[in-house]
This record gives sequence, C-alpha cells and structure tokens, in this order.
Amino acid sequence: MKNMRVPHTSLLVFSAIFILSGCGYMFAPKYSEPIYTKRAPLISLRYEYQDLHIYAPVQLVNTMPEAYQVYIFDKDNEVDALFAATYMPEEKIEVYLPQNTLSTDKNGNIFVISPQGRDMPDIKIKFTGKRYGDITLPVTKIVKTPAIVEGSVFRRYDDRTLGGIQLVATDSTGRKFYTKSRLDGDYRFELPNEYGYRNDVVVSAGIGSLFPVVVKDAQFNGNFNLKIDFPLGPSKEFVERGNLYIVKNNLTHFRITSSNGSFTPFLLAKNDIVAITEVAGNRLKGLVEIFWSDENGEMINGWVREQDVIYAGNYFMSPQDNLELAKQ
Repeated sequence: MKNMRVPHTSLLVFSAIFILSGCGYMFAPKYSEPIYTKRAPLISLRYEYQDLHIYAPVQLVNTMPEAYQVYIFDKDNEVDALFAATYMPEEKIEVYLPQNTLSTDKNGNIFVISPQGRDMPDIKIKFTGKRYGDITLPVTKIVKTPAIVEGSVFRRYDDRTLGGIQLVATDSTGRKFYTKSRLDGDYRFELPNEYGYRNDVVVSAGIGSLFPVVVKDAQFNGNFNLKIDFPLGPSKEFVERGNLYIVKNNLTHFRITSSNGSFTPFLLAKNDIVAITEVAGNRLKGLVEIFWSDENGEMINGWVREQDVIYAGNYFMSPQDNLELAKQ
C-alpha cells in the first residue's frame, strides 16, 4: 500500500476537459442555414462623424502681411471666438471645425482676417453656415489702408446739396484723381496708402460747372481720413447786393475805375461771380466776393467790360440748376 501512486489531480482534470470540449469542438455539427433564437433582434447603429471645412482665399494687392490672425464669431457674439488661429503668408487659410459648430442662419457667422503689418485693416466676411461639408468664402483682397478724403458739396446761398459736381485731387507731381458728388451731395476719394503720409494734395470742386472752382489743401499728416466740405457759389448777402453775372474767361481785368487804363488790382477767373450795381455804357461796376475760409470773406468793388460777363439770372438761387446756361 505504501508503494501505490495516486494520479495527479490536475492531469485528470485536463484529460476530462480535452475529452469533453476538445472532442465536442472537433465533432460539432454544421448547419447550412442560420438558427434564429426567436429573441428580439439586435439593432445596429452606424454613426458618421464629418468635419466642417472652410476655405478663405486671399489676394495680395499692394502689400505683404507678416501673418494673418483669423477668427470666426457668431454674429450675436463678437467677443467669444468660435475659432482663432495664426497663418503665415505662404499658407492657405483653411479651417476645420466639428460639425454643427456654425449658425445656419443667413449670414449668421463672421469670418475675420486680420493682416499683421502697418496700415492693413481687418476684413470681416459675413456668411451662412452649414452642419458639415465645405464652405468657400469670396476672395479677400489684402490692401493697405487708403487715404480717404470725403465730405459734402452744397450751395452756399441756401445749403442745398449739389449732386454731379466734379472734384479733382491733385498732388505736387500733377497726378490726378477724379470723383463726382452723389445726389445727396456727398463725395469720397480713396487715394493710395502713401498719401496718408504726404501733405502735397489739393482738392478742387466745381470744375466744369458754373460755380467758381474752390480749392482746398488735403494735409493728411498720418491721418488717413479727412473730412473736407465744399460750399460753392455766392453767399446770400452777396446775392442781395446786385444782379449776378458770370465771368466768361480767365485773366479778365477787374479795374478800380471804368477807364481802360485804370489799375487792375487782380484778374478774375472763369466762372467768378460779379454782383453788378451800376452800368456806364459797356462798363459794369460791381462787387466780387473773396473767401478766406468757408465762413469768412469780403466784398471788393471794381469794374468789368460788358462783353467779359454773362447774365446768370437766378442760377445760384433757383431750386434747380440751369444746365443749359452752363453750356454757353
């Protein structure tokens, strides 16, 4: 009895497992059709996650930014950005956002491109978002801040605004820029950025009209937005002093007496206005009005020849301009 050996328990267990499971696996039946358990079927859900891709192309016009700061805001909250990043000039401005980030309201989002460098304004683009997919924004032109001159043109007599008045901005080299006043009398020049640091620009208003041309300096001194108004024509006080005549040509003598050889203190320019108070043959005595500023001026007496002027009638007081008179 002492020499009888007892089988190891683990070996018996392993043998039993091999016989019961291993053999069962080896001889498992094969079924040609699936077997349904008659339980409620399982439901499989497939969830697709898609990005929102925004492309903002830029076009460099007259500058090269150091970089771009890019932001996206909801139109109702321009404080907390939905997105913010910095792009180098050589990089495309592309933004990837999770779906459903943007407002789908019409123009419910604001895309801001802030070029880094001197005199380049921020560009804000309003756009309509979508749940996911691609959005391509309009091409953004990167330009330096223009030097702007704007203001109003109106008739001095009664402050009536004047539309269609020609204005010209001229620099010391003779380069010219043109615009006309709108129906409401407003005008606007957008000059190249460099003029914001120059003081050699003059603006003339009234060219080609019956109004005497008014010339004013546009001195920027680093200020890129100047407001210059142009009152044209005679004052109400001047109109009441006599019948108005318009000078036909430049370099017209305005003499101190009616005689041909009398002294000429100054010459009149085309479209200068004379308020005639006295007639002596073909010599007309009257006043001219000289302005030292928009509000301050003086009236000076003198004589002109009848053939040098044309009767203006009520051109400077009428509700509408007599354009036919301007063609004479």
